[in-house]
Amino acid sequence: MRHLGVPFTRAMFGRHYADLAVTEQTLRDSELQWTVSRPPKLTDKPLTGRYRTAWNRNIRGGFSVSRADVAHHMLAMVNQPDTIEQVVGIAN
Repeated sequence: MRHLGVPFTRAMFGRHYADLAVTEQTLRDSELQWTVSRPPKLTDKPLTGRYRTAWNRNIRGGFSVSRADVAHHMLAMVNQPDTIEQVVGIAN
């Protein structure tokens, strides 16, 4: 499936992912303190407080996450200095 999925994904979302890469590189090149949160498809489901995270990569098999869970995680990261200049994948 990976051999079929990757070309399809690149064809459908290549520009989107290229824009994300430029955005993240702009942050890396800046003198700002930043943290990137990388959620997949956002849903309107309620807060669960149960989600998976991964540093500097997306979540394997993570197809969606609620906006409430992303907000919960982003607020939790504000006071965590180890998240500065990190990319954090999040998904249910």
